[in-house]
Amino acid sequence: MTDKSTFKKVLHTAFADPSTALSFSNQKPYTELDPTFVKIQVSAASLNPIDYKLVTGALKFSKKPLPRGLGSDISRVVTEVGSECKRLKVGDEIYSDAIGFSPLSEVCVVPESKVSLKPAGMSFNEAATIPLAALTALQALRNKGGMKEGMKVAIFGGSGGVGSFAIQIAKALGAAEVATTSTNEDFCKGLGADIVVNYKTDNAGDKLKDFDIVFDTVGGIDHWMMGKKILKSTGTYVSIVGDGVAMGKMIGRVMWRKFKSNFFSPGYQIFFTDSNHTDLDFLSSLIEQGKLKATIDGDAFAFDEAGVKAAFKKQMGGRNKGKLVIAVAT
Repeated sequence: MTDKSTFKKVLHTAFADPSTALSFSNQKPYTELDPTFVKIQVSAASLNPIDYKLVTGALKFSKKPLPRGLGSDISRVVTEVGSECKRLKVGDEIYSDAIGFSPLSEVCVVPESKVSLKPAGMSFNEAATIPLAALTALQALRNKGGMKEGMKVAIFGGSGGVGSFAIQIAKALGAAEVATTSTNEDFCKGLGADIVVNYKTDNAGDKLKDFDIVFDTVGGIDHWMMGKKILKSTGTYVSIVGDGVAMGKMIGRVMWRKFKSNFFSPGYQIFFTDSNHTDLDFLSSLIEQGKLKATIDGDAFAFDEAGVKAAFKKQMGGRNKGKLVIAVAT
C-alpha cells in the first residue's frame, strides 16, 4: 500500500496503445461496501488478451467513462465482507476473475459470487493466472463443446493462456486424444497434448481428422476453414475470438456461421465467459488433484508504470507460454 490513507490503482485514460493509455492514481479507501460484495487486498494480478483489447478500443463493452479501472484476474485475501455474504469471511485467501471491477489495483471490491477460495498449496502468483483463462477453457469445452469422455479435441493455440489450460482440462475431462497447434511442442506435450502441429511448417488440416471438438483460441478465417476440415460431421467448432477484421464485418460472419450451423454441420459456438465461483471451485478441485497447473511466462512484472506497461507490451506480442503475472504486493 502507498500509505494508510490511499491505495494505488491503474487507470485506463484513452483508447490507444497501453504505452500512452495507462497511468497510476492514488485512490481514497472505500468507505461503503455493497452487501453482496467483498473487499480484497490484492497480491497478484494476471493479464489476458481482453485487457489490452479494451485499452486499445478493439473491444468496447463498458459504458463507464474514461478514465476508469481495468484488469481481470487477481488473488490474495479478503479484508471485509458485505452484510449479505454467506460463503467468505475476513482472512480467506482467494482468487477471482474480477473483470469490470477495476482489479488492477492494491484494493478492489468484487461480488462474492465471482470469488472462490484459493487452491491449497498454490502461490498467489500462480492462483492469479487461473480464473478467466481456465474458466474460458472449461466452459468452451464442457458447456459449448459438449465435452464427453472419449472424445477427440483439437485446440488452436495450445501454448497461450487459454490454450494451455484447455489442453489440461480436456485431458481431465477424459479426452481420448488432444491435438494442438503451436511452435512449442515440448511445452504443450508437457501439459498433456498427444499431437502438436507446428503451424509454421505444417497445416493442421492435413495432419488431423475426425475430431469431435475444435476449440479456436487464435481466430481468423483460415482457422475456421481448417476447423471445418478436421471435424467430424457431428462435431462442434467453439471460438472465443473473431476473424481479425472490423467489428461489423466480423459480427456478420459470426452470425452467418451460427445460422448455418442450425441446418448444416459442423456446429458453431461463440461465447463470453461466465465468471462464477461454482466453476472456480471445480477448477480448484482439479488443481488439488494434480490435474491442472498454472503456467507462468517468466518473472512477475513490477506494479509500477514501467512494469505494467511492459507486461501489456509482452501480452500484445501474442507469443506467451502461459500467463503473465504482475506482482501487486510482496
